[in-house]
This record gives sequence, structure tokens and C-alpha cells, in this order.
Amino acid sequence: MPTDSVKNRTFKDALNGTVRFEIPFFQRGYAWEKKQWDQLFLDLQEQVIEELNRGSQIEEVEHFFGPIVVLEKTGGVVELKEFLVVDGQQRITTVYLLLAIIQAEVHAKRHLSGDAFDHLEKLKKYLVNDVSGSDEYLKLKVFSSKGDRLPTFRTVFGSDANPKTPLLQTDLQLYVPGRNRVDEFHKYAIKKLKAQYRDVPALWQLAEALLNCLKIVWIPLDQEKDDPQAIFESLNDKGMPLSASELLCSYLFRPIIEAKEPYEELHNDQWLAATRILDSDDRFEEYLRNLFSIGETKMVGKHRKVYVHFKVKNPHLASVTAKQQLADIFSSAHLYRTIIEPLVHPHKDNEINGLLIAVSNTRMDASTPFVLSVLRAHATGKIDDPSARAILRETLVLLVRRKMTTQPTTQYDVMFPQLLTKIVGETSRVQALQDQFKKYDVWVGDKEFEEALIHKPTYRRNDLPFSRMILIEIDKCFQSFGQLPDYTTVNTIEHTLPQTPDEAWKQYLGDDAEDEHLSTLTDSLGNLCLLSGPANSSAGRDPFEAKRAAYSPVTALARQIIEHVGPWNLEAIRQRSKKLAAEALGIWPWSKV
Repeated sequence: MPTDSVKNRTFKDALNGTVRFEIPFFQRGYAWEKKQWDQLFLDLQEQVIEELNRGSQIEEVEHFFGPIVVLEKTGGVVELKEFLVVDGQQRITTVYLLLAIIQAEVHAKRHLSGDAFDHLEKLKKYLVNDVSGSDEYLKLKVFSSKGDRLPTFRTVFGSDANPKTPLLQTDLQLYVPGRNRVDEFHKYAIKKLKAQYRDVPALWQLAEALLNCLKIVWIPLDQEKDDPQAIFESLNDKGMPLSASELLCSYLFRPIIEAKEPYEELHNDQWLAATRILDSDDRFEEYLRNLFSIGETKMVGKHRKVYVHFKVKNPHLASVTAKQQLADIFSSAHLYRTIIEPLVHPHKDNEINGLLIAVSNTRMDASTPFVLSVLRAHATGKIDDPSARAILRETLVLLVRRKMTTQPTTQYDVMFPQLLTKIVGETSRVQALQDQFKKYDVWVGDKEFEEALIHKPTYRRNDLPFSRMILIEIDKCFQSFGQLPDYTTVNTIEHTLPQTPDEAWKQYLGDDAEDEHLSTLTDSLGNLCLLSGPANSSAGRDPFEAKRAAYSPVTALARQIIEHVGPWNLEAIRQRSKKLAAEALGIWPWSKV
């Protein structure tokens, strides 16, 4: 990096002339959020505008805005001086967009100021390149990618403007109006300008502050000596450290770009498509963590550890391997979505999907690498339908039994990632699976499971999906002729003996009201049934007889209480827990092998 050419500059210097700052493909898209935008406007107001209002000359006011690291491109468009932005993308993009938004506001108020047309001409010089040609994107002085090109163009040239460019159809597919960060900043900035910079003089003062008073350290790289991507990875953007998925995207595409293959098409059709399947950056990163954990001796760590793990496993990534990894990431994203949202995105096999719903309700996310590995093997034909169903059913039994017995889950991060590799080649995969459960000491026998169902809380305030699943599955066993109620309408859990008994209930319970096991038994299986929300609210702390009269017989569990003979005390709850536990043993049994 030639230190003799490092210098302080302004955005007026940087954006002057026929110039283009291109955001390289290995960079993320525009990512600044309200926190960074608020800080920028606060700094401008306190460090610049207030100084100018106190009489300081514009050339005397400075506010350091960070470095801009660039690499000048050669052999590009003859008319343009082109730079790759290695660091400082968020800063230069924000200033460029804000100048364009100011331009639009000045244009809207041009009839109110005699200076407006002069201001507009000056702003245009810093926003638009005066070039000809078939690609109107050349007019942009900041040229981004990954869905940001089109909204940037529209910010500069108008909300309905479409550039004449070979990239238009691609960009129309990439751009999701209202969900793009450029659009978010546009809305934010308009609101800010209308609140604080209402007239043309105030708007022009802000524009001059951006162009003249924000000082940047201009750091040019040497094309022969410096590796822009390596430098990019070593730098942190101001307040916005790169995520694991952003770093991974850069690392995966580097060999593809170096091989001069059509990387943008791959990015849009596979990487970007996979991120959109999962519809959340955090969810996509967690997906990668689970995918990369498959076959490992333990679960991959979170956040940047996902990227570090992949890089260590693939230190010399070739183009062909990178493309295989991309295809794998894309194809498995659909399967992962069926694991985390089986109700919204069901698996094509109904029985498998039912098992995925049940596994999801246990909220034992540590099992996800194993479940994903089973679905991948099933999708590629390595495991047939009966085997996939049997493996998932046995996994569900483990998760339910251990959760009900409140057993520790420390072994899961070691057992589940590599579990499929230890059973897939065995003649009896279910037997092999059970052997592994015993090897890792996570097996829960019938007696232990039954004792937990009777004596431990089934109602868990912080884990209601699991509690409801237990009750619904038991309720199904008592329904006649397979006629099941709509469990979405009877989706609340009723405590027949209230969790906090009032004085009337305490008198009714007698000595049981002082029993040390009262609170546990109140949340136990035998005291619970399923009711609709309104019915649950209505029952409240009513006396037992009033509750029996008010309960709806839609669910079998409610009918049992309606038909109960005798007092509703702790012994009645224990006896009912034993009866329901016997059914639970048949719902979640270990397979006989």
C-alpha cells in the first residue's frame, strides 16, 4: 500500500469529474441501519452545521469520517476513472444517496428559492457522470451490486426511472421494493430532511457540509502488490462488522471470479436464492451452521465461527469445489426450511412432515444437523422412505422422553452432528441408532419416562409448544372412531386446580392446600386439559363443580374431567396422571428391534 499517496480528501474531491466508485462483488450490499444514520445526522448537526451557524467558514470546519480504501481499475470504460471500493462502501454510498435525496428535495422546492437552479446544477455535477453509451448505469458515480444498483439509480434519477442497461432484467428480479436497505435509508432521510432541513438554504447547507466538511482518509492500493479481498476481510466497516455469511459469500466466489466464470448468475440463482428461501440473515446463518456441522465431531460455533470453520476445512478452494458448495447450500435450504417451518413449508411426505412438526415442537434445535442429514440422504435416495420415517420417529422418542425427564442436553452437540455417519451403513439402522443413544448415555427407559409424566410438570410456561404437543397426542388416543377436534381452536392449556388457588379452593382442598408438592402437581399431566381461549378465561378460578359444568366436551381430556366422580384433589390428579402416562408410553415407545 503506497503510503506516500495516502491523503485527506473531501467527498467534493472524490466525486468531482467523470468517476465511478464500484462496489466489488466480494463486498456486501448496502447495510447501514438507523443506528449509523442517526449518528451521521447527529455528527453533521453538532460538529458541522452548528459551527457554520456560529460563523465559521466552510473550509475551516472538519469532521473525520473514516478511511476510503480504493483500487484504481485499468482497462475499463475509457471515459471513466474507475475505482474499486475495498473499504468505506457504507460511508461513500450513504453520502452519495443523501446528496441525491437532497437534490430531489431542492427540486421540489425550486419555486421557493432563486438559488435552487444553481444548487441543482452543482449537485448534478457530483451525482451524474456526463457520459454516453448504451448502458445508463455508467452515469452513476457509485455503482453497487447485489440488488442495490436499481434503487440507487432511482434515488438519483427518480422513483420510476429504469436505466437502459443489459442488467435491467436481472436487477428487476433482484430488487424487492420496500425491503431493500437503500429504500429504507431513502424513507429515513426524507423524514429527517422534512423535520430539520425544511427550506432550500438549509438543504444546501447540508449538501455543502457533506461535500466539504466530512474528511476522509483516501488510501489507494497498488494493483501489483495488494490483494483487495484479503484487505477487505481484515477491515471492519464503521460500526458494522461483517457477518459470517457475508465473509463466506466473498470466500466462495473468489475462486469463481478468478477463474473468470459467470459469477453474478451463480450468485443470483444459488446464493441469493438460498438466502431468500430462508428470508432472514440470522436464519440463513443458522442454516449454514447446521449444514456445516453435519459429519463433524461437534456442533460448529455460532456467528463468525461458521466462516472460520468453513475456511479451515477448505483452505485452498478451487472454482469447481466452490460451485459444488454453492449448489449444496442452495439444494439443502429447501430441506432446512421444512425443519424449521414444517407447517408453512411442509415436506412432500406427509408422515415425515408430521414427524418434523413434532420434532419442532420439542424445541430441541441441537438435533437439527442430524435431522437435516437424514432429509438430505432421503432426498438423494441414500435412505428410503421407511428408513427415513423410522429414524425420525426414534429421534422424536428420544427428544420427548429426555425433555419430559428434564435431562441435560450437553451430549447433543457432540452426538447429533456425526450420528448419521454411524448408522447409515448398518443393516438395522434403528438398532444402530438406539445403540448410539445408549453409548452417549442419553437413553431414557420406560420406567423413568413414566415417573416423569406422573411427577414432573407437563405445563411449562416457557415451553408451551411442547406442553401442547404432549396433551394433544394423548388426547388423540381417547377420541372415538378417529374423529379428532380442530386442535387449533382448543389451543390453550387449562389447569383444573388453579395454579394459584384462592381461599375457596384452599378450603376445598383441605390439608392438600399445604402439601409441599402442590405447585408441581398443579402443573402435572393429571391436572391439565385443552380448552379454547375464551373457555379457559371464563373458567378461571371457579370451583371444581362450576368448571365441570362449563367445560366443553370437544376434547377427550376435558370430557374426562367432566365425567370425574369424587373430589378434585391431589390424589385424583396423581391417579389421572398414571392413567395418561400409560397412554404416553404407547405414543412414544422405543421400537422393538
